[in-house]
Amino acid sequence: MKYRNTVSICIITLLIVLLSTPSALGMAEDTGFSDLPAWHPLPVYVQERKEEGVDGSYVRYPELTTEDSAWQSGVEKINQAIQEQANIPAYLRLLSAISPGSTGLKLDYELGALHNQSADGTGSGGLQLGNPYLSILFSTEGKMLSGRPSQVYYPMTFDLRTGESVSFDQLFTDPDAAKELLEALLETDVEPTLSTYLENSQLFPVPYDRFFLDGFGHLIIVYENSQLSFLSGFSGSVSFRQSELVPPLAFASEELESYFNPFLTLPTTERRAVAWQMAHSLPVATRRTISLGDDLEKVLSDFRSTSDSGYYPSGAYYEVEDANYRGTLILTDETEQTVTGLLTGRTDLMDIQTGKTPLADAEAFLNREPTLRMEIDETLAELYCVCPGIASVYQLEAADGKTAVFTLYADTDGTVQFIKLAQE
Repeated sequence: MKYRNTVSICIITLLIVLLSTPSALGMAEDTGFSDLPAWHPLPVYVQERKEEGVDGSYVRYPELTTEDSAWQSGVEKINQAIQEQANIPAYLRLLSAISPGSTGLKLDYELGALHNQSADGTGSGGLQLGNPYLSILFSTEGKMLSGRPSQVYYPMTFDLRTGESVSFDQLFTDPDAAKELLEALLETDVEPTLSTYLENSQLFPVPYDRFFLDGFGHLIIVYENSQLSFLSGFSGSVSFRQSELVPPLAFASEELESYFNPFLTLPTTERRAVAWQMAHSLPVATRRTISLGDDLEKVLSDFRSTSDSGYYPSGAYYEVEDANYRGTLILTDETEQTVTGLLTGRTDLMDIQTGKTPLADAEAFLNREPTLRMEIDETLAELYCVCPGIASVYQLEAADGKTAVFTLYADTDGTVQFIKLAQE
């Protein structure tokens, strides 16, 4: 579960090259950081701490370090909050008490932050942060501190400059409008598609104090297990893309806008370069990725399938629990051994946003003539789980020399509704 997304790391590395001359931002008052730009390697690092127990049990958590006195107070507050809010000491004691053959414990985390692998000795091989916001999502499964074995999330978001927690109301200039929009999306887009593979299925009231920012344009609401949970025992969560929120919403600060969309000020040519890099992984900018060629059984185990398979030409499709894969089908061939494709109706590929971008604008942005354009009638649309209209097909070449097919599907009004990445 920890952040080990190779494609995302490549994108972040590209970010550092492309954002070498960021614009200045307006900062919070009295922080002493008034000259901090949008993308700026901060003297704050994230180190991983891990304690292992029997039978594969473990407790893994992040610890912040800095040698800069200006950031010391904030770092210390955050480290203390991590220990307290994620119950690290209690879980470490529980870990040491687990006996062989009994219910195990796995406490892990995902990091939402703009960062890069530290290039010097200061960070001791950790991640160097590049934005004053840091979001962490802890997940504990197995033996609980109390009660029967289960799974629980601990989301938390901080401002590195102060060390204080960030509330939902601090994210947007108009938090009431933000809540109204999110609740409308939950009613129209999420509630009708809730899986029947749920143990608890209450989307409302929305737990606004339980959110995670993945650093790639997604706001994720994380539910308590007792309110929204799958038959697998895992708690439910709902992901919202930046393009679903902004506009009409506006972030409360330029730093937050940069956090959600670090590519915002890039010239079109550089945005295009990032888009072609992102195109190798759909839906883009997820905190964990499913890639072409992945072992299907492992994918369905790690991401947890939410339903039985459905028919797809020459194979099958599956859906998984992960919030960022809502509206995404995992495709496989008739052997059902590996992932052969990904089809999504919910992704932001830089200037290409499903449900919003005209196909003509998408093709112009990609600045490459499609290998093929073809009409999709109602029969083909139903067969391939897309919309009637036009498909623009491109060939991609991966780092290993293998080629893949990247397809934009537009409806009869000319708006891109689906994007597919598949083995050739």
